[in-house]
Amino acid sequence: MSFSKLPSNVIEYIALYLDPKDIVAFGLCSRSQYESILVNEDFWKNKSIHDFGDLFRLYDIFVKSTGLELSNDLSKKFEKEPENWREYYIAKTESINEADNDILLDQGNKEYKDARKSLTTLQDDMNYSVLVHVASKMLWILDILPGHAGCYYILGFILFIMNQLEDALDILDMGRVVDSSFEPFDELEKEILSIMQNDKQDANDLPLLVNENLSPELLRVLFEIFNRFDEDHDECLNPKELDLFVFSTNGQHPPTSFIENMGQRFGANDQGWLTKKGFLVSGTSAL
Repeated sequence: MSFSKLPSNVIEYIALYLDPKDIVAFGLCSRSQYESILVNEDFWKNKSIHDFGDLFRLYDIFVKSTGLELSNDLSKKFEKEPENWREYYIAKTESINEADNDILLDQGNKEYKDARKSLTTLQDDMNYSVLVHVASKMLWILDILPGHAGCYYILGFILFIMNQLEDALDILDMGRVVDSSFEPFDELEKEILSIMQNDKQDANDLPLLVNENLSPELLRVLFEIFNRFDEDHDECLNPKELDLFVFSTNGQHPPTSFIENMGQRFGANDQGWLTKKGFLVSGTSAL
């Protein structure tokens, strides 16, 4: 059977593992291969993700989960997916080929080791500026060294210490696509799953939810907390009040983007301030 008679999905799968030059030659062999590969935006998107990782999804998960505001250069680069994936793939390939991979790898490994040292001190003393600095560096490294599994580990670890466990697992899974043999992935995943299991056991001990609603006991506690920080008693936590709540919780003032994200995610008034209902929703999401 000739390639031209193969189903388009099989043709795309074969091309996914070819080098750029071979893709062009393969795509020009027949009209069906040309249409399945060279002028197929879905193929170029899949090829880009296959070769370089899904940095756009990675950025989206990290920013939405943490509420951290990374550098403007990173947001311009990863906030929106390319309008033309073929052009993106070609430009990305040329950029990587022109770089000195040995020097970049040495630099990337050094940054990874420095990041691990920095993060070991953050579990007890959360510092948002350090988190932003480290996360930004990891994304920049992945932009030029897409196969650096350590960067995925660091980003997953940041989500772990911020108690965003489900999203941390998602990032570890993305890292495994890059390097399934990277042992720190398994170590961190084991720790995360252990915490999640313990949380489930604790939830079974306490009646936090009744018929999928917050229990009266938990509601009473959340209302007391909310009222304590709602200094002007307007049924909302304005940026100053919410900042004080977060500071009282972990000892660090959150970035402005985190404050804004709380209202957007859980419920805000016309001014973008977190409402009492939104505060309760945020409490539910943590269970």
